[in-house]
Amino acid sequence: MSSRKTYSRESEHKRRQDLIIATQQCVIKGGIGEASIRRIAAVAGVTPGLVRHYFPDKDALICAAYRETMDQMFAAARLGLEQFQGSALDKLRYFINTSLQTGVMNSHYHQLWASFTSLTCAIPEMAEIHRESYLEFRMGCQDLVEAVLHEQGRQISDKELEHYGIMVNALLDGLWLEGCLAMELFSKGLLAELGLRSVEAVLAIKGLSEPQN
Repeated sequence: MSSRKTYSRESEHKRRQDLIIATQQCVIKGGIGEASIRRIAAVAGVTPGLVRHYFPDKDALICAAYRETMDQMFAAARLGLEQFQGSALDKLRYFINTSLQTGVMNSHYHQLWASFTSLTCAIPEMAEIHRESYLEFRMGCQDLVEAVLHEQGRQISDKELEHYGIMVNALLDGLWLEGCLAMELFSKGLLAELGLRSVEAVLAIKGLSEPQN
C-alpha cells in the first residue's frame, strides 16, 4: 500500500503550504542543491506531478518558500508587538529583544536565508522578494524609532529618520548573523543586550538598555 499522503479533502492552500514546508526542510538539510522537485515531492509524500500541478517549475516553488521564510521571520520578530502595552521606548526594547532571541536567531533560519539569498542574482523574483522583505523590516524599525523620538520631543527630518532606520536595521542584521553562526560563543541574552546598547548609542537616547523589573 502506498504511504503517500491523501490530499482529496485538503484545501489548495494547505497543499501548497505542505510543499513549501517540504522545500524548506530540504534546504535546511542540504541547501538549494537538496531542493529538487523529486526530493521535495518525496519529503512531502506526493508525486512530482502533484508538485508541478501547484508550482509550474522549481523556481516558482523556491520563490514561494523564500517569501514564506521571510514572512515567518518578520512575524516572529514582531510577535506580540501589536498587543504590547507600554511606551514607545518599551516597544522598541521589546522588538530588539525579540529579534535577537532564539525564536528568530537560529541555524535553521540562517540556512534558509543564506541559501535563498544566494539566488537573488540568478532569479529576478528572488531579488524582488529580498528587496520587499528588507524594506518591510527596515520600515518596521523606522516606525518604532520615529515613535520613540516623537515621545521624547525630538524633531527630525524624513531623511534623518530614513538613515536611522537603515542603521538600526543593519545593527540588528549584523548581530542576528553573529548569533546564527556562533551562538555558543555568546552568553545568554548578550546579543540582545548589545543590540539595545548599540541602538541607544546610534539614536542618542537614554533608558533603552537599562535593566527592566
